Amino acid sequence: MQQVLVESEFIEPFNKAFDQIREGIDKAVESFDKIVDFALDWKGALGGPTVWAAQWWMKNNLDEVRDALNAVIERVNHALERQLPVVSLIVASFRWLHEVYTPASALPSGISKSASEDFTYWTGAAAEAYSVKVATQAAAAKDVVEKSDFISQWLYNIAQRNVDYAIGLAKVVTDIAGELTKAAIEALTVIDIPWAISTLAEIVGGLVTAGLDNLLDIGARFVEALGNVRDIHAEVGDHMNFPDGMWPQAVHG
Repeated sequence: MQQVLVESEFIEPFNKAFDQIREGIDKAVESFDKIVDFALDWKGALGGPTVWAAQWWMKNNLDEVRDALNAVIERVNHALERQLPVVSLIVASFRWLHEVYTPASALPSGISKSASEDFTYWTGAAAEAYSVKVATQAAAAKDVVEKSDFISQWLYNIAQRNVDYAIGLAKVVTDIAGELTKAAIEALTVIDIPWAISTLAEIVGGLVTAGLDNLLDIGARFVEALGNVRDIHAEVGDHMNFPDGMWPQAVHG
């Protein structure tokens, strides 16, 4: 039950961010389409070249907004494809913690503890050989605990970077959707639509630039965490306490 609660605390903000992303993108696209329609219907207060220049200006600014929105949509589609795998990664991290690390952590003391107090009276060559084997197995069990904890932490770090990315992307999408929705409402009453669209292009462009820069920073931290895969190979490939890569047996037969 506790494991499920811990996973839920981790997964819920991740899935919530994706809900916000989907809702935000839908609103952003819908609002952008409305603004385009308003721009196409706009005739202006003046005729002739003035209207053509204004229409050309609106088109250029709308193109900038569209390109910025498409850049974000590309990131969104990329992230949506990976939502379920990341959830699986989070689950795997906690499974390593609860199903491997936790039971394994009891092994070293269990191996070292004698099953009976009578063993304290056991002496001789056989007792000495047994003590050596117990020490070897206890070291191997401790190694299992450390490796399972390392792998769980590694998976957790990668999952955390993915959660950070999703939350960051959700903020970018939400901010853009808010500005586009606001502009679509104002376009109903604003006479100077060309200037309003120009202002919108500047705002959206700034939001996308700042947002993507932040995502790049999060992505860099993700790559750093992922780069530690070398440490995983080194940790798992270390057979110092596992002769020939096998569990040290007390009896061979």
